[in-house]
Amino acid sequence: MLAILSKLIKLNDINVVGVIKKDDCEIYNLLSIKKKANKITILATNTFESFEELTTKTDKRKPLLIVIDGKGVLNKEIDFDNEADINWQKNIDFNAICYTDLKGLKSNFISFCRKNIVDETLIKFRENGFQVLDVYVGSFLGALLYNVVENEQLISADLCLKFQKERLIGFTKQNEILKSKSYKIGNENLLSDFLPLYGVVIHYFVKPDEVSKTIDISLKSEGLIYKKAFHFFGITILVGFLSTLLMSYSLIRYYGARNAELNLQTVYSDQSYQLILDLEKQKEKKLKVLKESGVLSSKFLSFYAYQIIKTIPIAISLNELNIIPIKEGYKEDKKVLFENRTILIKGETFEEVTFNNWLEGLKKMNWLQRFEIISLKKDKKNKSIFEIKITLKNV
Repeated sequence: MLAILSKLIKLNDINVVGVIKKDDCEIYNLLSIKKKANKITILATNTFESFEELTTKTDKRKPLLIVIDGKGVLNKEIDFDNEADINWQKNIDFNAICYTDLKGLKSNFISFCRKNIVDETLIKFRENGFQVLDVYVGSFLGALLYNVVENEQLISADLCLKFQKERLIGFTKQNEILKSKSYKIGNENLLSDFLPLYGVVIHYFVKPDEVSKTIDISLKSEGLIYKKAFHFFGITILVGFLSTLLMSYSLIRYYGARNAELNLQTVYSDQSYQLILDLEKQKEKKLKVLKESGVLSSKFLSFYAYQIIKTIPIAISLNELNIIPIKEGYKEDKKVLFENRTILIKGETFEEVTFNNWLEGLKKMNWLQRFEIISLKKDKKNKSIFEIKITLKNV
């Protein structure tokens, strides 16, 4: 569970406080940073001359790293080639002290103090609501910024650190009245008083092998991760619940309004449905009439009239050309019936040969199915009066 939460919940927004102990007071340097991917951004640097001022002006919701320095903190170089230094290191009671150790080129550089100094500081911060992640001692971790500054000497708080081959080889204690020096860290300028704080940040995120320190089992980030996860998921659940409640309320109002509309529509639904059925019947009747009248044919009625008229010889006179004629005489309030696919032609001529040739030409029309001569008679002037019925193909 913790492994999963550690991937989801990152402690990347933290504060680092440098506690500088003096004879009659304490000074507090605050460095606020934010880590995003592999980039560390400095958000703010401040110096407070009292713990009360630090407490009121610091965001206690951010996890805290503490760096203790000043009175009660000793700095020592342990030379690997010096037997006395090696014996001194062997005789240290690590249960009675808290330390931070940095391995140099040929020596170890250790800052340490009595354990009760760290305990008193921890109690004071915890009682005032700070969430402490870890405690460091001394200013040697400013040496972790050598690759950024690239200077053979580096001022870290009150220590002047000396380098060779990119490794720490020695240090000297600086005069307290020495002014702070500014260093370019990325896009920010950082005073030497804050250099060990930034070095602590690097160690916390990177954990370089050359650094070792006292491990306080009471200072574990698991509790903060669980607390932050509970806070995050609690807010998420609360927001989700409120959002769901709001959505539910909105949906109730919406569907309530829709239900009222549907109830109103239901009152007229039977009448509307019946009206639709009536309209469908009327539509079917009208389509049937149109079909019977030939209007729905792929060819316009004028097409047939044109095809017939253009073939009529001069010797033949038409008296009537009736396309899709009415079967019976028209009567009001009575259904009109058409002779579908039928054309009636009435006319007269004095030349029977021309009339016969015209009929032969009509037979060749691809839209004509058949034709019949309904009547053919002559008057007293030997004029032939004819009536022809043409049946159209179903096109």
